[in-house]
Amino acid sequence: MRVYRSAPPGYAQGMANVLCLDFDDTIVLDNISDALMARFAAEDWSHLKDAYRRGEMSVEQFNAAVFDLIDTRVTYDNMRAFVRERARVRPGFLELLDWAHWNDWQAVIVSNGFDFAIDEVLSGLGVDRVMRHSGKTRFDYRWRVRYLSPRGIEVQEGFKLGYANAFKRAGDFVVYFGDGASDVDAARLARVVFARDTLWERLKDEHERIYEFETFHDAIDVLQREAPGWLESFSSTTAAAD
Repeated sequence: MRVYRSAPPGYAQGMANVLCLDFDDTIVLDNISDALMARFAAEDWSHLKDAYRRGEMSVEQFNAAVFDLIDTRVTYDNMRAFVRERARVRPGFLELLDWAHWNDWQAVIVSNGFDFAIDEVLSGLGVDRVMRHSGKTRFDYRWRVRYLSPRGIEVQEGFKLGYANAFKRAGDFVVYFGDGASDVDAARLARVVFARDTLWERLKDEHERIYEFETFHDAIDVLQREAPGWLESFSSTTAAAD
């Protein structure tokens, strides 16, 4: 079992080197959130998917609306078992955490996915102390999910952006990993981006430091080679600004 430093309860305090990772389609190869809702929702939710695709709902609003449709007979045990069966971790994830640990970087998961699903995957890998921020689920006569900002305020949109802003205000050097449209605004604030799919297509001609990746081994190669230079340049720029 890997043991990392204990994670504080909130976002990183003080200046830090941060690896900010999305979960669905990034840490895991598939969208586990969509798979959970497709498996356990008691009603058809295609009209909600259409509304989301038309831009009439944020991803946070969409997830909350569909999660509300999960059959009330479904239990956490049912959903956790499904996650264990379906989740496939992207190669190199544990090695990335090792690299972060030994090179004084803090790995943080910021995801619109569901807390129990992320917990189940991390626990199965033996890295359940990795810091994460995600949709907080509960059962109170119906299934519910909500998203809290770094200040603990419930938000209907911009969940990932809120954490990216918090890291930036703290003066952190952020490397962002993601794949989808919900990652775009947050990734724009990061100093380095590792991207796939939609995020890559949206930012490849815009961001100064962006790298396409398929496995986390790809990212580790770049980090090992380039990260010291990034940090040296960042420190010089910060010192000059002071």
